[in-house]
Amino acid sequence: MIPALYIFIAMVVIGVILYIHDRLTNKPSETGDEMPQTAEQEDCNDECCGTHDVCPSEMMLKHFNDPAQYYDDEELDAFKGRNANEYSNDELEQWRDVLYTLHHDELMPWERSIKKRGIQLPDVIKEELLSLYIS
Repeated sequence: MIPALYIFIAMVVIGVILYIHDRLTNKPSETGDEMPQTAEQEDCNDECCGTHDVCPSEMMLKHFNDPAQYYDDEELDAFKGRNANEYSNDELEQWRDVLYTLHHDELMPWERSIKKRGIQLPDVIKEELLSLYIS
């Protein structure tokens, strides 16, 4: 009978230790307490691929009211109002000249800037931009 008592006391002590540990680590409990969000969760609340520190959609919303920024691409303003599938091969080369001079960290801000300026990226350039951004 005494060994059973020791086992019972050990289980109670372990239970108390686990309860205290649980409360200190802020895990959600049965009372409905919510776990505080980490920085990564705050940056990425929507459905995104998880390969970036910050989701592109969150980054776009964060900079929504920022003015358009130029990346030595003023010549692209001539394409304002043009549909994405109406570019000639020479015009696509103009796009590529700008795209392939950008640094990796400038790709998403450049795309935002193009959209803010009312210019549609050609479909081919969108694909190339995405492949550059992912790699």
